[in-house]
Amino acid sequence: MAGWAVIPTVRVPDMREALDFYLGKLGFTLDRGGPEEVNNSLTRGDARIMLEVPTDLYSPAYNEAIRRRLGGAAPISLYIEAPDLKEFYERLQASGVTVVDPMAPRPWGQDEFTVEDHVGTWLTFWYSADK
Repeated sequence: MAGWAVIPTVRVPDMREALDFYLGKLGFTLDRGGPEEVNNSLTRGDARIMLEVPTDLYSPAYNEAIRRRLGGAAPISLYIEAPDLKEFYERLQASGVTVVDPMAPRPWGQDEFTVEDHVGTWLTFWYSADK
């Protein structure tokens, strides 16, 4: 069965600011939604993410839990393949994006680096020279 196995949702306090960062800095493409929407679908290559602002779409308890967690630090990183890794890394550095872990080869056979988005979410971009 074809389809997306996992689509992470990044919850953000301001959709316009989030879209500016993800589209403008990270080079994602908006597939559905816009700055006035509460939920947006974005892609970069084969990677897909959702951006969502807190709303009342879910149960009251879940809505409140989302609001409490918004802006909290987590050790999770979204892992995204980037065939343009070296050029992308240089472009992000030049644009002032916060690099949490600089580009380096890893023992599992690929180069990768980790950045932090405007609200503290980590994104690890990687590419294998063997591809």
